[in-house]
Amino acid sequence: MKLRNLSIKYAVMLLLVGIVTPIYFLFTVINYNSMRNGILDNSQLAVNQSRINIVDTIVSTEKSYELVSTYYDGMMAESLQLFLSAYEAHGGDVFAIDLDTIKVAFNDNLDLYIIDANGVIIRTTFPTALGLDFKTVPDFYQTLTALRLGRDPEISHVTTDLKTGELRKWGYIPTADHRYVLEVGISPGALSQYVTQLNYREMEKTVRENNPFIADLRVYDKNRIILGSGQTETDPARVAIIDTVISSGVDYQSFGDSGLLNQEFIYLNTFAGGMNDSQKVIAITYNYDAIIRQINGSRIAAMLIFLAYTVVSLVVIYFLVTRTLTQPLIRLTKSIKAVTGDKLDFEIPVTGSNEMGQLAQSFNDLSLMLKSTLVSKKYLENVIDSVGDILIIMDQDLSIRRINQYTRIFLGIGCEAVIGQPVTDFFDCRFSLSEISEKLAETTHLENLEGVVIRADGQNNAVLASISPFRGEDEAIIGYILNAKDISKTKMILKKLEESNLILKKQESILLEQSNTDALTGACNRGCIFSILEDIHANTPLIYHTFTVTMIDLDHFKAINDRFGHQAGDEVLVETVQIILDNLRKSDFLGRYGGEEFLIVMPDTTLDEGFQIAERIRIKIKDHRFYHNRIDLTISGGIAQWHYSSISELIQTADQLLYQAKKSGRNTILRQQPKLL
Repeated sequence: MKLRNLSIKYAVMLLLVGIVTPIYFLFTVINYNSMRNGILDNSQLAVNQSRINIVDTIVSTEKSYELVSTYYDGMMAESLQLFLSAYEAHGGDVFAIDLDTIKVAFNDNLDLYIIDANGVIIRTTFPTALGLDFKTVPDFYQTLTALRLGRDPEISHVTTDLKTGELRKWGYIPTADHRYVLEVGISPGALSQYVTQLNYREMEKTVRENNPFIADLRVYDKNRIILGSGQTETDPARVAIIDTVISSGVDYQSFGDSGLLNQEFIYLNTFAGGMNDSQKVIAITYNYDAIIRQINGSRIAAMLIFLAYTVVSLVVIYFLVTRTLTQPLIRLTKSIKAVTGDKLDFEIPVTGSNEMGQLAQSFNDLSLMLKSTLVSKKYLENVIDSVGDILIIMDQDLSIRRINQYTRIFLGIGCEAVIGQPVTDFFDCRFSLSEISEKLAETTHLENLEGVVIRADGQNNAVLASISPFRGEDEAIIGYILNAKDISKTKMILKKLEESNLILKKQESILLEQSNTDALTGACNRGCIFSILEDIHANTPLIYHTFTVTMIDLDHFKAINDRFGHQAGDEVLVETVQIILDNLRKSDFLGRYGGEEFLIVMPDTTLDEGFQIAERIRIKIKDHRFYHNRIDLTISGGIAQWHYSSISELIQTADQLLYQAKKSGRNTILRQQPKLL
């Protein structure tokens, strides 16, 4: 048998027998995986050891804190009882308690705090903590609320202060009337004599230097505060994980695409029970770049060896394929080139009985079939070009095969620039190419697809399109036709209508604001402030604990109008409103009651708190020079607190107090006598 008559399948069999490429490739893969697993195992050992060292460092440090912590437990219990006795001795008046005397009694080793029902420190011997609002730390505020409503005192372990970041130890006891939590804390100086605070930043730096696999290390307390920096974690994803770990007490781990540990959150609670104030979460982020570089190096070395052997194998394959396949195909190709669309009677010589001979015979049969084709290509193209809309013919993969003349003119490009391109390169709708394919697989027809056609000049025209299938002789789908109409002008008209509607809504909003605002001062008008007051009254004490109202009147305002004119009086009113607003809180409301008289409504505000705000406003106005530094002004006022009172009773009380303030010499704020609950 001559070599040229050798069957292709037998030649391929000889190649497979002579080449052991698959076996060698399998050996290369096994060797590479073995090296890779060894590298990963070693890196995991380093990661585990680092994790153990971090946990041991924190636990041993906190246990050293506890040795000192127990020393102060007795003193703190004694101070809490003394604190509670002082509260009861003064009839629950927290502002009458002499905090400094209690502090001196314990050699200034303690700081004292009084926390109200809103979680705010209202009195303390530690000035920087005054006004601290624990509602900003929801979990701790919930713990404080439970303490306040309970009966038993609580003494914490040594923890980190939320505001200063220093080591502190706290004790808490609720008042019998459950209105306040009395708190004592060991001063930072007292604790620093015996223990050294763990430097979390230095620990992180040391760990990262000793372990290249650790990219980031953070230690959080149970309030999500990053120990060492004092900052609160704001990333929602990390916050959710921390909360889950704290609540469940179970570690959390996440793995990357390569199966390596990417990030873990370790739960730590050195001293379980009580307030659980030693709960922490250690967040470690790993970086395996060094490992990946080492693995890639091993992969490259294995591939180079494999490629060297493959080159040798290809030489052998080239020789065999050239003799058995390539040369016969070249001869067949030259014969096929002689066949054109006008010369279908040409027959290729059939030599041999192998696959090459069978291929030549098949081509001759195909030529005979083409001769029987009745459809004229030119006729079909004329039909397509006669369509007066955008028409795009696509294959099953939604790649463009032809566009009609209207589409070529509309796009401003020729067929050569679009043939073979995905249809989404020129037609952009709310679906991706894969999504369109999925929908066509479900329904075969898509109607009312709104999108844009991207023209060559960069202009986008809005169109409304539909996609339909076209089928072969066996009714199988062989492609799709996209037909679209230009709706740019319609969209432009709709856009103008929307813009007009937005302008009308904006004007409506302006009119609504003007109806609720005093035109001169910018404060709420009488109707607006009374509407706010009615809403707050209706929701007290359901939503608001209490509230106060303050009536303020400008002293001798008529004299200002008489002496300087009404324009000066108007400017004085505007300046006065600005001073009041600057000294109110965001939750407070100011309204013009009438003339030079104003009404202030302060939700969740006690009589004493409201009086302090009103006094601050009175002093600011007294010290201010009005109307280009030409006018001095004072105010008088009356303040009343809600006590299951009607709105009219509150207004009447505040108005009577205002009258008494005027009568007693002006420039004063009088407050309602407190009522016992």
